Amino acid sequence: MTDYSLDPTAYEFVRPARMGQVLEETPIVFLPVGCMEYHGPHLPLGVDMLTADAICHRTAEVTGGVVLPPLWLASGVLPLPHSITVDTGVLRAAVRPILRQLAEGGFKAIIVFSGHGALDHLHVLREETDRVMGEFPDVNALTTVWNELNAIMSGDIHDHGAKVETSYLLEFHPRTVDLTTLEDDPEAHHVGVYAANPRFTASREWGVAMADHAVGRLAGIIEGFFAGERADSWVMLRELVTRLQSGDLEVVTDSGDLDGGPLRFELYNPHPQSKYITAVGSLSIDGREVDLAGATLANLSVGEGHTDTRVDRLGPLSGFYVRTDQRMVVTVSGTGIEPGLHEVEAEFVLADVLQVGARGNLRIG
Repeated sequence: MTDYSLDPTAYEFVRPARMGQVLEETPIVFLPVGCMEYHGPHLPLGVDMLTADAICHRTAEVTGGVVLPPLWLASGVLPLPHSITVDTGVLRAAVRPILRQLAEGGFKAIIVFSGHGALDHLHVLREETDRVMGEFPDVNALTTVWNELNAIMSGDIHDHGAKVETSYLLEFHPRTVDLTTLEDDPEAHHVGVYAANPRFTASREWGVAMADHAVGRLAGIIEGFFAGERADSWVMLRELVTRLQSGDLEVVTDSGDLDGGPLRFELYNPHPQSKYITAVGSLSIDGREVDLAGATLANLSVGEGHTDTRVDRLGPLSGFYVRTDQRMVVTVSGTGIEPGLHEVEAEFVLADVLQVGARGNLRIG
């Protein structure tokens, strides 16, 4: 990691007299949050944490304030080699006392900046920054993530282990990136890399562009706090989800299977980004509403842990991911459906802020 021992924004190196000056002049504190997660063979396991830490320090150079050492506890981490995840309750229990003590200590702007984009993880952080604002009305507390800050940019602003995250690391910590571990083929797929082969797409220049935009936007938001604006940790989430997760799922026509029991069929995500399903609004077959009691979703793709997720237990802290080019298996009982060709319609809620559908013909053998 970068040596911040001479950096006046590094909380752990600040002496009491300097902290008093910060609280008097620029009472701003940043909490970078990341995780330990596999992002392909070419990136370090701490890429999310390293990115968050770097953006926080660069923003503090503009706004003033101090940056805490990064927190690497996270929920919603992909179950891939060497990844470490914690339950959302553990994350909440860790973050809540930190935020409360920062507010009690005199900070007026608290920025929880995540380099990890799992929406259950972010939902907990948003709830906790909202909570601390409720307890301390003179404090602005914001949760955000780099892709939200860059949602208004054109070009690629979100992925996992591909062009975007690799470009950030090429800018922040270039010696940690080894592109030669990736296949010398633009069409090659790698476990943990959810987009085109970054060996042919990533660049330091794109990392600089994204970092500069994120820092500029975050600094502007913080400036607004001291001009009387109130933090809203949800507005950019809606903006990001609308940009990234819009677009209906596709019914896989030949996937219908009764096999003497419940109906099973598949939906496909053809879009370049993941969808995070927090509720199934409705499901109908041939215009008849299907009872979703006992219905389940499954994602059997490599690196996913979603098997038989109950629809009635979906929510912002227990959502279901179906990523680009992945299929979701839907299982429902008691449909009374016979073999043949049927019309399927479904509605899904994404991240509790956006609704998409799925419509198409399903052939049941």
